[in-house]
Amino acid sequence: MKQQIEITGMSCEGCVKNVEKALKEIDGIQNVKASLHPPRAVIEAEKSINTAQLTQALAKVGYSIAGASVDENLKKSGGSCCC
Repeated sequence: MKQQIEITGMSCEGCVKNVEKALKEIDGIQNVKASLHPPRAVIEAEKSINTAQLTQALAKVGYSIAGASVDENLKKSGGSCCC
């Protein structure tokens, strides 16, 4: 199953790698391909991954899903890898 999410906060290839690594750590995700232009990730998983799991994993490394609310306690301070 493929899912596509729009990601905010990425500004360089280091950010892309951080997003891919964070999402690959979620149980059930088999492959992730992130890009800057457009700023998104395409996720291949055994089953649909809940948005809350994706949001939590991204918040821990300083990124978010466009339009998703994020628990401020989960956010990495300092933003993306470049800031």
